[in-house]
Amino acid sequence: MFKKILFPTSGSPVSEKIALTIVNLISDTKNAEITIVYVLQVTPFHRTVSYQLEDKGIDSSKLALEDIKDILEKATKVFRENNIPYTIRVELGEPVEMILKIAEETKSDLMVVGFHGHSTLSDYLFKGNITNELIDKTNCPILVVK
Repeated sequence: MFKKILFPTSGSPVSEKIALTIVNLISDTKNAEITIVYVLQVTPFHRTVSYQLEDKGIDSSKLALEDIKDILEKATKVFRENNIPYTIRVELGEPVEMILKIAEETKSDLMVVGFHGHSTLSDYLFKGNITNELIDKTNCPILVVK
């Protein structure tokens, strides 16, 4: 039924469950296209931390790349185990804007996102709730996995 599925990930605890849900959704679909997206958002806070780490001889870019690699490793594990092809996109920018842009570019007919319910007050105040914003702003059908 769905041929072009967008899987935005932030490394949440439900990433593997999202991937399993996608595998089940496409089990009867030939040539499904899965795009896994990770958006790195750089804020003034990140720049301050990077500066402080570099003062101590720690390469913040290398740390960020290792973190992204770990996140994508979790997100792709189920697809690799089931021999399902996928495309990975790593973007820099504001997560909701970038995810919506990629959904349009890829002509996704379904977006599968996670909701883990562990957001703190500071997450809402400083980052907002990405899942809620995507639900409000996307033109693409969205499936929320909990």
